[in-house]
Amino acid sequence: MDQGTQHRLMVTSHDNAGITFVIMKGSLSATTAEQANKEMKRILDAGAKKVVLNLAEVDYISSGGIRVIVLTSKLLNGVQGEMKLSSAKGMVKEALQASGFDLLSRVYGGNIQLCNTDEEAVAAFKA
Repeated sequence: MDQGTQHRLMVTSHDNAGITFVIMKGSLSATTAEQANKEMKRILDAGAKKVVLNLAEVDYISSGGIRVIVLTSKLLNGVQGEMKLSSAKGMVKEALQASGFDLLSRVYGGNIQLCNTDEEAVAAFKA
């Protein structure tokens, strides 16, 4: 990102057939990590156990952003929940792959998984 770029994040969510779809837009960075953590905790506190985190409109992710995803996954693991990451692209997808999310999927027994689309993510819950 450019030095002058403002890091902003917008988080929305909706439920459909027992699955909570969370859409993040903007930057998932150290600057926005606290906001992202609060939003994810609010969603989980509302009872979400199957979460699809759509990252299609996230244009930047840092280690702070990756930490948000890992912490959310751990919280879900504590309530026998699952999270699928959907539609990450470009540097965001590369950063998640480089961070070992495929390995996390094996460690957490499928609790967290990288998927190409929301449809693939929903199907992964049923697998």
